[in-house]
Amino acid sequence: MSMTNQATLCTDVKYFFDPFVIKIEMDGNGDVWKPTPHGMALAQGMAKVPHVFCGKTVIEIGAGTGIHAILAMKLGAQSIDITDINEMVITTANKNADKNNVEFRQTWVRDWMNFEPSEPYDVVLCNPPFCKAGTPNRRWFITELMEQSSRFLKSGGYVIFCQSSMANFPFTEKELKGNNFMYEIVHKTRELFRDYYFTEPGFIEESRQVPNGFELIDDEYIETLQVYLGTLKF
Repeated sequence: MSMTNQATLCTDVKYFFDPFVIKIEMDGNGDVWKPTPHGMALAQGMAKVPHVFCGKTVIEIGAGTGIHAILAMKLGAQSIDITDINEMVITTANKNADKNNVEFRQTWVRDWMNFEPSEPYDVVLCNPPFCKAGTPNRRWFITELMEQSSRFLKSGGYVIFCQSSMANFPFTEKELKGNNFMYEIVHKTRELFRDYYFTEPGFIEESRQVPNGFELIDDEYIETLQVYLGTLKF
């Protein structure tokens, strides 16, 4: 049985981000997605830049299973606050924190970045929705992350996130620069399309319009994922 099928069938899944193992329990109701290839890529990128998190205050926008917030704490974060629009997601993330012997400082039910931070953070952490963004402009969450992160950050603070080639890398890089961020790509991988890409109305047709949005290899569709680390200029 493949690891993908195991992860689908099991309620308890283990992930290795060298040198840490993170144990994730799913809620069983479908309210919380298991970590996606995008989420896995983000975690791999985080593990490559531990200095970004060590001793830092972090906020994660959209916590999901809590896997990234847990990893941030294992990488030495001073504290992390998590948000999600779904209260069940927050409950699951807290359970997973307990399972991994870490503690989140604050857990808030919040609608994206539509709130005022109580303090400036060192790091904004996010895996922004894209294919199923729920908006006519699938890039909306990525653009908002670029435009809003500076409200949450100290000067010199970081934003770290994952994005697909189908969301247009050059456009994101232009937005990062336009919002006073320097950036680097800390992780890059190529992945097979997920099945639901082909059932999401208009998604494949829209992606064809993006230069180098995807590849066809042996009749299989491949996307590139990049983890961006943006640094807010002083």
